Amino acid sequence: MNDRQDRQWRRFHRNMVGLWILALGVGSVETNVAAQALSGTVRLSTMEDESIGVALDKPVYFPGDTIRLTLRREDKEASTTITPVVSIEGMRLRSTGRDSYVGILPLTVTPRSYNILLRIVDSVGHRFVYETGRTIEVEEIQEVESIATYVSIFPFDGGHDSRSAMTLERTQMQQLQLLFRRNSIQEGKGPQFVTVRTKVIQRDGSTASTSERRVMTFRSHGTAGRDHAMFMQYRTAYGAYAAISPAELDQVLLPLDSLPSWAIVSVNVTPDYTIKIGAYDPGNSLTRFYRVKGPLWEAGFMIGIPKVLYDSRPEDVIEYGNTSAMLRFYYVTPLTGNRFPISLGVGTFGVNSPIDVGVGKGGFALPIFLDLIELLHVLDVEFVRKVNVGVEWTPFFPIRKRARLLIDAQVSFPI
Repeated sequence: MNDRQDRQWRRFHRNMVGLWILALGVGSVETNVAAQALSGTVRLSTMEDESIGVALDKPVYFPGDTIRLTLRREDKEASTTITPVVSIEGMRLRSTGRDSYVGILPLTVTPRSYNILLRIVDSVGHRFVYETGRTIEVEEIQEVESIATYVSIFPFDGGHDSRSAMTLERTQMQQLQLLFRRNSIQEGKGPQFVTVRTKVIQRDGSTASTSERRVMTFRSHGTAGRDHAMFMQYRTAYGAYAAISPAELDQVLLPLDSLPSWAIVSVNVTPDYTIKIGAYDPGNSLTRFYRVKGPLWEAGFMIGIPKVLYDSRPEDVIEYGNTSAMLRFYYVTPLTGNRFPISLGVGTFGVNSPIDVGVGKGGFALPIFLDLIELLHVLDVEFVRKVNVGVEWTPFFPIRKRARLLIDAQVSFPI
């Protein structure tokens, strides 16, 4: 037997052994792939002793990327046909030369790992499929779209600052929702993760409540089924978004219940930079302000410290105490929600305590109060709201003394 016949016999023997192993459902594959390597090696035991390397041009790919794959064969003259296959629906690799292949990832590919297989036809026509141990890693595109491009607040846009806040009824406030114009998101931007923050500030400047919620949307993939599949994938991948529902891809109702009268509500929408990759951009946000409409007339009980500046009956001496207790009535300006700086009151005046009324020790009053603090607020000057400072013109009715007019300065505190 000459050398050529000997090689043919050995090849036939190996092929028969391979068929026998395949019939039993057993294959032999050896891989030698480093964790971060771009290539791997598979040893074909059912054929001639040949190791085949699988090399990729990049470690990570994104939807729409071009994949370049190269096979590295030891035997350049071997008659075995080897075709690489990637387990991605809608994608095929085409040959660009001997053992070189190229393919384009579909834009709708689901980000995860995909196996690379080898379809092999040996010299006598037998077919085999080998797992190479190599994978193509597809990650999602994470480009931050401009919030103003696809986010709006519906049905009322709101003011751009607290001074221009839009005044709404409570029922109108409860209709506010984020509206996502999904088709305004550029193709290839990927999912958009946003954080929605609401803050309720009472008229005295204190914070009544705050809330923060993370929601997500993305450009439609064309069909409801495909959109739902992508939605489930993202919701599973990012635990912070597990509470959202498919309906919230298009619109999200804002949690605005039990709002105090005349409170300012701010709604702030920003990209979620804990998820998104990229530099923080403070300008990429949407903030709107609303005012909760309340009654036009309000009443408040005040304890004050008065100082009489003028008494129309100085000859009829009265010992004025340093306390007053007034029920004041305020008109609220609908445009701004601020109290009108002039109010009417009724209560005790010039007493040592709110109930210590006696002869020569104070009495009852019907004052007209000019509140300098509320006047500053009308002029858009921020100042503490938990104290009232002003001047009163006071019709005063003491016990067993003659009525008179007083002018007094007063500092008072709401109860």
